Amino acid sequence: MLKEQRHDIILSELDHKNLITIDELVFLTKSSKSTVHRDIDDLVTRHLLYRVRGGVMKSNPVLNAVDTNNKSEPPFHIRQDMYLEEKQRIAAAAHQYVKPNETLFLDSGTTVHEFSKTLYDIKPLYIATNDLNSAITLAAFTNIELNVLGGSVRQTHYSLNGYFTEYMISQMHADTAFIGIDAIDFNIGCMNFSTSEVQTKRLMMKHSHMNIVLCDHSKFESVAFVNMCKLTDIDLLITGSEVNPDYTDQLKHLGVNVLTV
Repeated sequence: MLKEQRHDIILSELDHKNLITIDELVFLTKSSKSTVHRDIDDLVTRHLLYRVRGGVMKSNPVLNAVDTNNKSEPPFHIRQDMYLEEKQRIAAAAHQYVKPNETLFLDSGTTVHEFSKTLYDIKPLYIATNDLNSAITLAAFTNIELNVLGGSVRQTHYSLNGYFTEYMISQMHADTAFIGIDAIDFNIGCMNFSTSEVQTKRLMMKHSHMNIVLCDHSKFESVAFVNMCKLTDIDLLITGSEVNPDYTDQLKHLGVNVLTV
């Protein structure tokens, strides 16, 4: 069955019932769970449905408020479920680049947050983050000495930014910064939706020996508002195997070290 046919079946079924489980979609489309999850990712990106645990619902008012022609960013609670399995693979791959006794910057973002969940087994670690969700996760791990970079809260995204955040970063140095981004342009570099977050990300990269960008494949097909850094500022970019191979080939041609997982 073609992808477009599966999408039609899913959307048609949502016209009749508000909630459909993954198992129901597997039966309806006669597809594997992995195929259904990819279809859901596509439809979520197009704002045609809303992912919930174990299934999907019709698009909710919050999701409908995100206009794809308006270069805005969905809030955290929507983004965290988008491409979740891919983000978890990226997080697991990033884990191998952390060693005991290292100092890390963890930037804001859903993929970096997934990465934070993997750090419970490396002892000890010294981590500074401006992401409230990651801070809550890391605070439960006894192997981590945690510093939360205080500042002004970006509402619905739970990142801390501004003068106090930047001052704290300027007094630190990390072995590695794990950075989240909103978009990649091969001519411009990495981009971000929020002007308030850009300087935070730049300072983390400036004060780190190694900079690792974590991003799902959708960032290669997005456009964001603010230039953040050049591609040559990245030591390693980790993304999902869903990415178009042409994109990774272009990055490698530009001298960027890329890992697909």
